[in-house]
Amino acid sequence: MNVLCKLKIISPLLFVPFSLFSQGYEIKIAINSPGDSVIMGYYFAKNNMIPEDTCILDKSGKGVFRGKQKLDRGLYFLVINKKKRFDFVMGDEQKFEIKTDTSDLITGATAKGSKENEVFFDFQRTNLRQGLQLHELRQELEAAGKEGNKEKQTEIRSRLQALHKERLAYLRQQIDAHPGMFVTKFLNTLIPIENRLPDYPRDEAGNITDSSYLYRWYRAHFFDDLNIYDPDMLRTPLYEEKVMSFFTKIIPQHPDSICVEADKILEKTLSDPAVFRCVLVLLFNHYTKSQITVHENVWVHLAEKWYIPHASWTMPDYVENLKKEVAKRKPNLIGQHAPPLEMLMALPPAHFKTAALDTAIKFDLHAGVNVKDFRQSLKGKYTAILFWDISCSHCRKTIQDMYAEYEKLKDKGLTVITVMTVPTKESKGKWVDFINEHQMFGWTNAWSPYSAKYRTDYDVAQTPLIFLLDEDETIIGKRLTPEQLHLLIN
Repeated sequence: MNVLCKLKIISPLLFVPFSLFSQGYEIKIAINSPGDSVIMGYYFAKNNMIPEDTCILDKSGKGVFRGKQKLDRGLYFLVINKKKRFDFVMGDEQKFEIKTDTSDLITGATAKGSKENEVFFDFQRTNLRQGLQLHELRQELEAAGKEGNKEKQTEIRSRLQALHKERLAYLRQQIDAHPGMFVTKFLNTLIPIENRLPDYPRDEAGNITDSSYLYRWYRAHFFDDLNIYDPDMLRTPLYEEKVMSFFTKIIPQHPDSICVEADKILEKTLSDPAVFRCVLVLLFNHYTKSQITVHENVWVHLAEKWYIPHASWTMPDYVENLKKEVAKRKPNLIGQHAPPLEMLMALPPAHFKTAALDTAIKFDLHAGVNVKDFRQSLKGKYTAILFWDISCSHCRKTIQDMYAEYEKLKDKGLTVITVMTVPTKESKGKWVDFINEHQMFGWTNAWSPYSAKYRTDYDVAQTPLIFLLDEDETIIGKRLTPEQLHLLIN
């Protein structure tokens, strides 16, 4: 008697219409591995979604996966005894039988009652054969290269090209012969967009009339091979790579361009909750983890416009924390006008020199010159702001490196204001000693003993922290090292 296995799909994104509940699925398997456990799972984006339930094959190597609800179309797999994996497709036909042999899962695979899997298994066998031929030809080409046999190399390259054409012809023939199937859409993803490119537009003399045409065509047709708006394609291991390739390799890597394209795609996915969630999470996670500073602009945009209002699957506490994080970052994003530094007090060189000899002045919190708007008083082609803490060893090293870079860059229009962030008498005394010791009098040394609003405006959660502004007081760099500041200005 066959063991029945009820598959519990663990993805919260699956949605099955009520009208399909009565139809269900029944997938019989026959594998020459009696007594072994078999797990049925599916691909999602680039992850393997494996359910909790398994079935144990009976003494004749048979088992059944059965459920009352139809499964979503996509690329599925069986894991046999936690070791061997076997792929198959789930189309509209969901009552079928698969037979295979563990000695050669692909060659020995057959499907009964599923035309889609007949096509898929034939593709796998063809792909395996062509893959072996490709490997052999590449080995021959390498050997011919070592021998210096150019004639043989040319002949092998011709055979490689013929094999490539054979593969494309096979895929196109299968796609044309089986329209409307999931397997057809999957096979279509295996024909790279590069193999679909048109020619440049040319005039009567054959001259190219639009040199940017192919890029614009490529960008507009990038999803022709894998339609990211089709929920079926979520259940393939190719989905995530396709989405992220578009955002990281195809469109201009400027935050405004990225945000515009993200808005276009997310707007189109709103009609399908599963697709919307997948795309948003992929983009949000990518730009959250990115170490590229300008990607913070994209992250804030995605959080504010899409994640906070639309991510209904997220816990309320997370959303509230996200709102606070956006509020902290938004005023000091690259491209924003630099916020003011309230209650800023600059200490001129004379103060440090006098304070070295007078203890009362050295620890006086009120000495200095009030700066109403540093953005006006420190007018230069570039202005760097360094937030630092005298008690932080890393800060002390950074400010020395920064002064060395300042000496190199001041002739290029760089002005610098350093803001010491600890408003205590003890810290002021150490600050005076440090500046005097290292003779850092060429720039503006300042602090804000009466206000800490700059911590919010510039998101000074830790120090050292360096911002770079242009002559219009626009932030053009943040969280820089002194070396990065040098590179950015040069």
